[in-house]
Amino acid sequence: MLKHLWLPPLIAIGILCSLNLLMVGSLAPAYLGKQIIILFTGIVFYFFGRHLNPEQPPRNYWLVFVLSCLILLLPALRQTSTRGTKRWLDLGITSIQPSELSKPALMIFLANSPLPLFFLIPIILILLQPDLGSAITNFILITPIIFSSPKLIRFSLVLLFIAAVLSPFIWQFALRDYQRNRILTFLNPASDPLGKGYHAIQSKIAIGSGGIFGKGYRKGTQGQLLFLPEKHTDFIFAATTEELGLIGATIILFAYFLLINGLINKAHAATNRPHYLFTLGIAILILAQTVINIGMNLGILPVTGIPLPFLSVGGTSLVSLMFSLGVIYSS
Repeated sequence: MLKHLWLPPLIAIGILCSLNLLMVGSLAPAYLGKQIIILFTGIVFYFFGRHLNPEQPPRNYWLVFVLSCLILLLPALRQTSTRGTKRWLDLGITSIQPSELSKPALMIFLANSPLPLFFLIPIILILLQPDLGSAITNFILITPIIFSSPKLIRFSLVLLFIAAVLSPFIWQFALRDYQRNRILTFLNPASDPLGKGYHAIQSKIAIGSGGIFGKGYRKGTQGQLLFLPEKHTDFIFAATTEELGLIGATIILFAYFLLINGLINKAHAATNRPHYLFTLGIAILILAQTVINIGMNLGILPVTGIPLPFLSVGGTSLVSLMFSLGVIYSS
């Protein structure tokens, strides 16, 4: 029975990647060729990951950690920034986002290291870019480690208490203006409908107008007429629901259920602790990104710029996740 644990996630990835190409062809046809190349690259990295044996944890996981930190430092060396941030590395033919690329490497470190608190170093490096959304998703990777240790649970509760006490100071001095505006807009999008609240309002209009069967492929008004910003990246769920309706949204949610449930079953079938923690960490990561992104599209969570796994256009995220799945299903 265990040898068939790969089948539901495989079906889920097939559904999500097919919808990705379908909707890119509708919403951003100019990106379709590039997205096909990205998907092919992800498949290559999947098979590369399958050559790493999780039953024999790497002895050089500290080297993996150090290299991840160095990769996260590279954007800071850039002379120019994009929208006030330094999150991307330009390789000439393409660009990569180190915070996405580092996730499987950091999960390998967490699954094997007896000193998981060193994980805060890359989180700080990501915050300095600044990239709050990626910092949140990278921090989520430590969740299975925390819940596997009573000491870390107590330590985390203390940190949460301290954060609650310091929240007024965090709001005033740690958050940037655009981050505070996102939270305020989330609480009341109508306060600035043509500015900071525009994304959330247009997203909800797109989802609501799709109805049960949708407006039809390439017939969505919010997405096709450019009312919906970032329609092929952050808000691809809203754009897809507008064109394919509740039926399309249900297919997406079903695919994520198959994928995450399959990964959790694979984690429980693991024969050693590092493989178990790595698999569970990736499952929780995909779940968290899915909930945050769809919640953002529905207007029940603030806009954070976190991509929808396997569905949003974005090469680094897809390749990173495909490599992680390769590692998970290598045994």
